[in-house]
Amino acid sequence: MSDKNTREKLIDSAFEEIHKKGYQGAALADILANAGVHKGSMYHFFANKKEMALASIEEKITAYFEMRYRSISSGEAAYLTRFYETVRDISKRNFNLGCPLANLVQEMSNIDEDFDKKLKEMYANFRGTIKAIFDKAVEAGEMVPCDTARLALFATVVIEGSILSAKASGDVNDYLVPIEELVSHLETFRR
Repeated sequence: MSDKNTREKLIDSAFEEIHKKGYQGAALADILANAGVHKGSMYHFFANKKEMALASIEEKITAYFEMRYRSISSGEAAYLTRFYETVRDISKRNFNLGCPLANLVQEMSNIDEDFDKKLKEMYANFRGTIKAIFDKAVEAGEMVPCDTARLALFATVVIEGSILSAKASGDVNDYLVPIEELVSHLETFRR
């Protein structure tokens, strides 16, 4: 197995285990077993579980944001329409597990400085990505000029809160209903 494959297996396994059980509940032995990797191989890439967890969180969540949101602002016009399609698409969401970023903010931000710093950075990047979509929509004449930073904060809060609501209730409509309210609000900025 190549170094790249071993590292990818560790990253994938760590992320999956942390998303299911939280950082504190994720056992290193389970991560290694699911990756099919021995502890010595892990130490070739990471000094410890925490370093591996932080790398997996950053890489997997960043890749998800790239695929789901950043691709909108880097594409052609119809930014708002594509944003609506993305937030309405529940096929890639696991409401039973919730948002991995929000889960970790709740679990780790008050107890570990490294997690707190990394999670704040990632959350800010997510908000920045949403802002970039709205900025592109304004530039393309899809939206009236507005405070896109404020609007991005609102959109981020609705998205994250809706995911949490659906996780807490077990009802996907607790995600979909607020998302439709978000879309309705954004439509008031439409040109």
